[in-house]
Amino acid sequence: KTKAMATTEQTPTSPPFSIGEARKIVGGGLFKHNALIYWTDFVVCWVIGFYAYAHARTYAAKIYLSDFEQNWKMDGIAIPESNSMLWACYVGTTLIACLFYYRIAMFIHEIVHMKGRNLLIFRFVWHVLCGIPFLIPSFVYRTHLDHHRSKHYGTERDGEYLPLGQRPPWQIIVFLLHPFVVPPLVFIRFLFFTPIAWSIPSFRLFVHQRCSSMIIDPFYIRPSEPAQARRRMAIQELFCFLWLLLLVSVVFFTRGTLPWPFLIQSYTTAVILLTLNALRTLGAHRWSNSEGRMTFEEQLLDSVNYPDNPILGELWAPVGLRYHALHHLFPGIPYHNLGTAHRKLVANLPAENIYNQTGARTLNGALRDLWQRAKNSTAINSSPENS
Repeated sequence: KTKAMATTEQTPTSPPFSIGEARKIVGGGLFKHNALIYWTDFVVCWVIGFYAYAHARTYAAKIYLSDFEQNWKMDGIAIPESNSMLWACYVGTTLIACLFYYRIAMFIHEIVHMKGRNLLIFRFVWHVLCGIPFLIPSFVYRTHLDHHRSKHYGTERDGEYLPLGQRPPWQIIVFLLHPFVVPPLVFIRFLFFTPIAWSIPSFRLFVHQRCSSMIIDPFYIRPSEPAQARRRMAIQELFCFLWLLLLVSVVFFTRGTLPWPFLIQSYTTAVILLTLNALRTLGAHRWSNSEGRMTFEEQLLDSVNYPDNPILGELWAPVGLRYHALHHLFPGIPYHNLGTAHRKLVANLPAENIYNQTGARTLNGALRDLWQRAKNSTAINSSPENS
């Protein structure tokens, strides 16, 4: 009954879905990563985001603490005298910084799917300029690969799945509140938990299982990993710890007081990024499974593509994440080829094929549908027949 409540289903007349046929349609060329696209996209977005963030910090210093920390002001940044204009500049530069920082942060999704030495220098530079400073080293997202394992998807071994379409709507609201508490928790995890875990093995196990995964299921337990993965994890968390230690040392040894504009701006930016990602996450699936393991066809139908409105779509689902159903079909296709692959599949698969049932027009419509299904499920479960 639960799976039948999904908004999109395979009809009895639908032809059987063939991954092999879809693979032939897509072709092998679209699985190749274009290094120039990765580097250009990342570097340009990082530069724009950095300068927008620097401007926003300067405006924040003027707004929050008047002349405090004006020595941090970058040369060439004009400071409006009008308070309303100052707020407008602050909000504008903050939003610009958040959008571009969000895009470079979501390259983590591409990185965890890269194999071997593919774009190894790019992955290193991403960690230096984004992963470590943003406290999102790639190891926290390695569990994403379990989300793509057919036998794990939608089960308790999938930390990125919750049957929100079958739960009360208040759980959706609670999910959307997590961006406000995650930033300080991440700060505590890397600055305090990391050195403690080095000396207490039992605490190390707790940190690994409960505090080292970018997931949405609060009860998820990260499984043990091979020695090579543990070494990579140790190196990345060491640099996150050193980065935070450096920031704290600068504050205490050179300033003598907390840099409130910097802290407020960092927290605001993190909350906006996490909120954007939370909304994207809610729209990535239909969240209709609560019965354990699903067939691959059910997994595909539970995932969503947003092929329309590419400009707006790339703002809230950057780096190809608006083609989420296609990504679950072929996780190895790099983000810059997903649009081409989607158009090939639509043009060559029968109209009634289940792949063509994975699309949604807008994120807003998908979120309204999720909310309505959650309300309907609650009403059904609380009816006298089910009590």
